[in-house]
Amino acid sequence: MNIQKYFTLSILMSACIYFMSCEKDVKSSTIEGSKKEVVNQTSKCPNYILKEKDNNLNISVLLDLSDRIKNPKTKLKDSAYLSSLAYAFVNHVKRKKVILLEDRIQLFFNPEPTDERINSIAEKLKVRFSKGTSRSQLEETLKLYSEYPSQLYNLAQEDAKIAGGYPGSDLWRFFKDNINDYCIDECHRNIVVILTDGYMYYDKTVMKEDNKTSYLTPRSLNALKLNTSNWENDFKTRQLGFIPANKNLNDLEVLVIGITSQNDNNPYAKDIIELYWSDWLKSMNVKNFKIKNADLPSSIEKVISDFINN
Repeated sequence: MNIQKYFTLSILMSACIYFMSCEKDVKSSTIEGSKKEVVNQTSKCPNYILKEKDNNLNISVLLDLSDRIKNPKTKLKDSAYLSSLAYAFVNHVKRKKVILLEDRIQLFFNPEPTDERINSIAEKLKVRFSKGTSRSQLEETLKLYSEYPSQLYNLAQEDAKIAGGYPGSDLWRFFKDNINDYCIDECHRNIVVILTDGYMYYDKTVMKEDNKTSYLTPRSLNALKLNTSNWENDFKTRQLGFIPANKNLNDLEVLVIGITSQNDNNPYAKDIIELYWSDWLKSMNVKNFKIKNADLPSSIEKVISDFINN
Protein backbone atom coordinates (compact mmCIF):
# COMPACT_ATOMS: atom_id res chain seq x y z
CA MET A 1 0.00 0.00 0.00
CA ASN A 2 2.86 2.31 0.87
CA ILE A 3 4.51 1.51 -2.46
CA GLN A 4 1.30 2.34 -4.33
CA LYS A 5 1.02 5.66 -2.51
CA TYR A 6 4.66 6.35 -3.27
CA PHE A 7 4.15 5.81 -7.02
CA THR A 8 0.96 7.88 -7.02
CA LEU A 9 2.70 10.72 -5.23
CA SER A 10 5.66 10.55 -7.66
CA ILE A 11 3.35 10.73 -10.68
CA LEU A 12 1.51 13.73 -9.24
CA MET A 13 4.76 15.57 -8.48
CA SER A 14 6.12 14.88 -11.99
CA ALA A 15 2.91 16.18 -13.53
CA CYS A 16 3.11 19.36 -11.47
CA ILE A 17 6.73 19.95 -12.45
CA TYR A 18 5.88 19.36 -16.13
CA PHE A 19 2.95 21.80 -16.18
CA MET A 20 4.92 24.42 -14.22
CA SER A 21 7.72 24.11 -16.78
CA CYS A 22 5.28 24.48 -19.67
CA GLU A 23 3.76 27.55 -18.09
CA LYS A 24 7.24 29.05 -17.64
CA ASP A 25 8.07 28.41 -21.30
CA VAL A 26 4.81 29.99 -22.40
CA LYS A 27 5.51 33.08 -20.28
CA SER A 28 9.07 33.24 -21.57
CA SER A 29 7.86 32.93 -25.15
CA THR A 30 5.25 35.61 -24.56
CA ILE A 31 7.85 37.97 -23.11
CA GLU A 32 10.26 37.38 -25.99
CA GLY A 33 7.45 37.87 -28.49
CA SER A 34 6.49 41.17 -26.89
CA LYS A 35 10.12 42.29 -26.98
CA LYS A 36 10.31 41.56 -30.69
CA GLU A 37 7.11 43.46 -31.19
CA VAL A 38 8.57 46.49 -29.41
CA VAL A 39 11.66 46.34 -31.61
CA ASN A 40 9.48 46.32 -34.71
CA GLN A 41 7.45 49.23 -33.41
CA THR A 42 10.52 51.38 -32.80
CA SER A 43 11.95 50.75 -36.27
CA LYS A 44 10.46 52.24 -39.41
CA CYS A 45 11.76 49.24 -41.38
CA PRO A 46 9.76 46.05 -41.88
CA ASN A 47 11.71 43.03 -40.62
CA TYR A 48 12.36 41.69 -44.10
CA ILE A 49 13.95 45.03 -45.09
CA LEU A 50 15.94 45.44 -41.87
CA LYS A 51 17.40 41.95 -42.26
CA GLU A 52 18.70 42.99 -45.68
CA LYS A 53 20.18 46.29 -44.41
CA ASP A 54 23.69 45.62 -45.75
CA ASN A 55 22.21 44.77 -49.14
CA ASN A 56 20.04 47.91 -49.38
CA LEU A 57 22.11 50.63 -51.01
CA ASN A 58 21.61 54.26 -50.07
CA ILE A 59 24.16 56.10 -52.23
CA SER A 60 24.56 59.87 -51.96
CA VAL A 61 26.81 61.74 -54.36
CA LEU A 62 28.29 65.01 -53.10
CA LEU A 63 29.64 67.17 -55.94
CA ASP A 64 32.31 69.79 -55.43
CA LEU A 65 31.25 72.52 -57.89
CA SER A 66 34.09 74.89 -57.03
CA ASP A 67 36.57 76.31 -59.55
CA ARG A 68 37.94 72.79 -60.07
CA ILE A 69 35.27 72.33 -62.75
CA LYS A 70 36.88 75.01 -64.92
CA ASN A 71 39.19 72.28 -66.14
CA PRO A 72 37.52 70.48 -69.11
CA LYS A 73 39.21 67.21 -68.06
CA THR A 74 37.48 67.42 -64.68
CA LYS A 75 34.04 67.54 -66.31
CA LEU A 76 34.84 64.57 -68.53
CA LYS A 77 36.27 62.49 -65.69
CA ASP A 78 33.50 63.32 -63.22
CA SER A 79 30.87 62.44 -65.82
CA ALA A 80 32.58 59.10 -66.43
CA TYR A 81 32.85 58.44 -62.67
CA LEU A 82 29.13 59.09 -62.22
CA SER A 83 28.29 56.80 -65.12
CA SER A 84 30.42 54.04 -63.55
CA LEU A 85 28.70 54.60 -60.20
CA ALA A 86 25.25 54.26 -61.82
CA TYR A 87 26.40 51.09 -63.58
CA ALA A 88 27.59 49.53 -60.28
CA PHE A 89 24.34 50.58 -58.59
CA VAL A 90 22.14 49.11 -61.35
CA ASN A 91 24.11 45.85 -61.41
CA HIS A 92 23.57 45.54 -57.67
CA VAL A 93 19.82 46.06 -58.09
CA LYS A 94 19.63 43.49 -60.90
CA ARG A 95 20.93 40.79 -58.56
CA LYS A 96 18.13 41.30 -56.04
CA LYS A 97 14.66 39.80 -55.89
CA VAL A 98 11.96 42.33 -56.74
CA ILE A 99 10.31 41.96 -53.33
CA LEU A 100 13.59 42.91 -51.62
CA LEU A 101 14.27 46.05 -53.66
CA GLU A 102 14.99 48.98 -51.34
CA ASP A 103 17.82 50.89 -53.01
CA ARG A 104 18.38 54.52 -53.92
CA ILE A 105 20.90 56.96 -55.35
CA GLN A 106 20.80 60.74 -55.08
CA LEU A 107 22.86 63.86 -55.73
CA PHE A 108 23.75 66.85 -53.50
CA PHE A 109 25.63 70.16 -53.66
CA ASN A 110 26.50 72.62 -50.94
CA PRO A 111 25.76 75.47 -51.30
CA GLU A 112 22.76 75.03 -53.53
CA PRO A 113 23.33 76.52 -57.01
CA THR A 114 21.26 79.58 -57.91
CA ASP A 115 20.34 78.15 -61.32
CA GLU A 116 17.14 76.15 -60.86
CA ARG A 117 18.00 74.07 -63.93
CA ILE A 118 20.88 72.53 -61.98
CA ASN A 119 18.58 71.66 -59.09
CA SER A 120 16.10 70.21 -61.57
CA ILE A 121 18.77 67.87 -62.93
CA ALA A 122 19.69 66.82 -59.39
CA GLU A 123 16.04 65.97 -58.79
CA LYS A 124 15.96 63.80 -61.92
CA LEU A 125 19.08 61.98 -60.73
CA LYS A 126 17.35 61.04 -57.49
CA VAL A 127 16.34 57.42 -58.14
CA ARG A 128 14.68 54.91 -55.84
CA PHE A 129 13.90 51.25 -56.39
CA SER A 130 11.36 49.48 -54.17
CA LYS A 131 9.29 46.33 -54.56
CA GLY A 132 6.65 48.24 -56.52
CA THR A 133 9.17 49.61 -59.02
CA SER A 134 9.40 48.34 -62.58
CA ARG A 135 12.79 46.99 -63.60
CA SER A 136 12.44 48.92 -66.86
CA GLN A 137 13.68 51.90 -64.86
CA LEU A 138 17.11 50.30 -64.63
CA GLU A 139 18.06 51.26 -68.17
CA GLU A 140 16.53 54.68 -67.64
CA THR A 141 18.82 55.20 -64.64
CA LEU A 142 21.90 54.37 -66.71
CA LYS A 143 20.74 56.83 -69.36
CA LEU A 144 20.15 59.59 -66.82
CA TYR A 145 23.60 59.23 -65.32
CA SER A 146 25.32 59.11 -68.69
CA GLU A 147 23.58 62.19 -70.15
CA TYR A 148 22.85 64.65 -67.37
CA PRO A 149 26.18 65.12 -65.50
CA SER A 150 27.87 66.94 -68.40
CA GLN A 151 24.80 69.20 -68.76
CA LEU A 152 24.93 69.90 -65.04
CA TYR A 153 28.58 70.97 -65.21
CA ASN A 154 27.93 73.22 -68.22
CA LEU A 155 25.14 74.95 -66.32
CA ALA A 156 27.34 75.32 -63.21
CA GLN A 157 29.99 77.05 -65.33
CA GLU A 158 27.37 79.40 -66.78
CA ASP A 159 26.10 80.08 -63.27
CA ALA A 160 29.64 80.99 -62.13
CA LYS A 161 30.06 83.45 -65.00
CA ILE A 162 26.80 85.21 -64.11
CA ALA A 163 27.70 85.29 -60.42
CA GLY A 164 31.17 86.63 -61.17
CA GLY A 165 33.01 83.58 -59.87
CA TYR A 166 32.67 80.12 -58.39
CA PRO A 167 31.14 80.18 -54.89
CA GLY A 168 33.25 77.28 -53.66
CA SER A 169 31.95 74.10 -52.10
CA ASP A 170 31.04 73.92 -48.42
CA LEU A 171 31.80 70.24 -47.86
CA TRP A 172 32.65 70.85 -44.19
CA ARG A 173 29.25 72.39 -43.43
CA PHE A 174 27.44 69.61 -45.30
CA PHE A 175 29.06 67.05 -43.01
CA LYS A 176 28.10 69.10 -39.98
CA ASP A 177 24.52 70.06 -40.80
CA ASN A 178 23.15 67.76 -43.47
CA ILE A 179 24.79 64.38 -43.74
CA ASN A 180 22.90 62.71 -40.88
CA ASP A 181 19.51 63.85 -42.18
CA TYR A 182 20.10 63.47 -45.92
CA CYS A 183 22.46 60.52 -46.29
CA ILE A 184 22.00 58.12 -43.37
CA ASP A 185 19.04 55.78 -43.02
CA GLU A 186 18.68 52.87 -40.60
CA CYS A 187 17.24 50.59 -43.29
CA HIS A 188 20.23 50.88 -45.62
CA ARG A 189 23.93 50.56 -46.19
CA ASN A 190 24.81 54.25 -46.38
CA ILE A 191 27.50 55.34 -48.83
CA VAL A 192 28.58 58.88 -49.69
CA VAL A 193 30.64 59.35 -52.85
CA ILE A 194 32.46 62.70 -52.99
CA LEU A 195 33.86 64.05 -56.25
CA THR A 196 36.44 66.66 -55.24
CA ASP A 197 40.06 67.67 -55.80
CA GLY A 198 40.54 67.46 -52.03
CA TYR A 199 40.85 71.17 -51.36
CA MET A 200 38.09 72.56 -49.16
CA TYR A 201 37.06 76.20 -48.97
CA TYR A 202 33.90 78.26 -48.57
CA ASP A 203 34.12 81.92 -47.54
CA LYS A 204 31.31 81.65 -44.98
CA THR A 205 32.85 78.61 -43.27
CA VAL A 206 36.40 79.69 -42.46
CA MET A 207 37.40 78.50 -38.99
CA LYS A 208 40.61 77.69 -37.16
CA GLU A 209 41.09 75.87 -33.85
CA ASP A 210 44.76 75.64 -32.88
CA ASN A 211 46.36 74.07 -35.96
CA LYS A 212 43.16 72.54 -37.31
CA THR A 213 40.99 74.33 -39.86
CA SER A 214 37.71 73.98 -41.75
CA TYR A 215 39.52 74.71 -45.02
CA LEU A 216 42.51 73.79 -47.14
CA THR A 217 43.64 75.70 -50.22
CA PRO A 218 46.80 75.57 -52.35
CA ARG A 219 47.97 78.75 -50.62
CA SER A 220 47.30 77.51 -47.08
CA LEU A 221 48.96 74.19 -47.90
CA ASN A 222 52.06 76.08 -49.13
CA ALA A 223 52.16 78.04 -45.88
CA LEU A 224 52.46 74.79 -43.90
CA LYS A 225 55.92 74.19 -45.41
CA LEU A 226 55.50 70.42 -45.40
CA ASN A 227 57.89 69.95 -48.30
CA THR A 228 60.49 67.52 -46.92
CA SER A 229 60.49 63.74 -46.59
CA ASN A 230 59.75 64.20 -42.88
CA TRP A 231 56.46 65.97 -43.62
CA GLU A 232 54.22 63.29 -42.07
CA ASN A 233 55.95 63.39 -38.67
CA ASP A 234 55.76 67.18 -38.78
CA PHE A 235 52.05 66.96 -39.65
CA LYS A 236 51.34 64.78 -36.60
CA THR A 237 53.58 66.73 -34.21
CA ARG A 238 51.85 69.98 -35.09
CA GLN A 239 48.42 68.25 -34.98
CA LEU A 240 47.38 69.63 -38.33
CA GLY A 241 44.17 68.66 -40.10
CA PHE A 242 40.52 69.50 -40.57
CA ILE A 243 38.31 70.35 -37.59
CA PRO A 244 35.90 67.41 -37.03
CA ALA A 245 32.45 68.41 -38.30
CA ASN A 246 30.56 65.49 -36.78
CA LYS A 247 31.03 62.56 -34.40
CA ASN A 248 28.23 60.13 -35.16
CA LEU A 249 29.01 58.74 -38.61
CA ASN A 250 29.60 55.11 -37.62
CA ASP A 251 26.84 53.99 -40.00
CA LEU A 252 28.41 55.73 -42.99
CA GLU A 253 30.92 54.73 -45.65
CA VAL A 254 32.72 57.35 -47.74
CA LEU A 255 34.43 57.09 -51.13
CA VAL A 256 36.42 60.19 -52.11
CA ILE A 257 37.44 60.42 -55.77
CA GLY A 258 39.43 63.05 -57.63
CA ILE A 259 42.28 64.09 -55.30
CA THR A 260 44.74 66.21 -57.28
CA SER A 261 47.66 68.47 -56.51
CA GLN A 262 47.57 72.05 -57.79
CA ASN A 263 50.95 72.65 -56.18
CA ASP A 264 54.02 72.24 -58.35
CA ASN A 265 56.27 73.49 -55.54
CA ASN A 266 55.52 70.59 -53.19
CA PRO A 267 55.96 66.99 -54.39
CA TYR A 268 54.08 65.75 -51.30
CA ALA A 269 50.99 67.91 -51.79
CA LYS A 270 48.69 65.08 -52.88
CA ASP A 271 49.83 62.89 -49.95
CA ILE A 272 49.19 65.75 -47.54
CA ILE A 273 45.67 66.26 -48.90
CA GLU A 274 44.93 62.54 -48.54
CA LEU A 275 46.12 62.59 -44.92
CA TYR A 276 43.91 65.60 -44.20
CA TRP A 277 40.93 63.62 -45.47
CA SER A 278 41.74 60.27 -43.86
CA ASP A 279 42.35 61.87 -40.44
CA TRP A 280 39.14 63.87 -40.78
CA LEU A 281 36.99 60.87 -41.67
CA LYS A 282 38.51 58.85 -38.80
CA SER A 283 37.84 61.70 -36.37
CA MET A 284 34.14 61.56 -37.32
CA ASN A 285 33.98 57.77 -36.78
CA VAL A 286 33.20 57.00 -40.41
CA LYS A 287 32.72 53.25 -40.65
CA ASN A 288 34.70 52.65 -43.82
CA PHE A 289 36.37 54.93 -46.37
CA LYS A 290 38.62 55.02 -49.40
CA ILE A 291 40.42 57.99 -50.96
CA LYS A 292 41.50 57.93 -54.61
CA ASN A 293 43.17 60.44 -56.89
CA ALA A 294 41.80 61.70 -60.22
CA ASP A 295 42.80 58.65 -62.22
CA LEU A 296 41.61 57.34 -65.57
CA PRO A 297 37.88 56.55 -65.55
CA SER A 298 38.63 52.96 -66.60
CA SER A 299 40.75 52.53 -63.45
CA ILE A 300 38.28 54.26 -61.13
CA GLU A 301 35.44 52.11 -62.50
CA LYS A 302 36.95 49.07 -60.71
CA VAL A 303 37.50 51.08 -57.53
CA ILE A 304 33.83 52.08 -57.50
CA SER A 305 32.62 48.56 -58.26
CA ASP A 306 34.81 47.02 -55.55
CA PHE A 307 33.68 49.58 -52.98
CA ILE A 308 29.99 49.12 -53.75
CA ASN A 309 30.24 45.32 -53.80
CA ASN A 310 32.39 45.10 -50.69
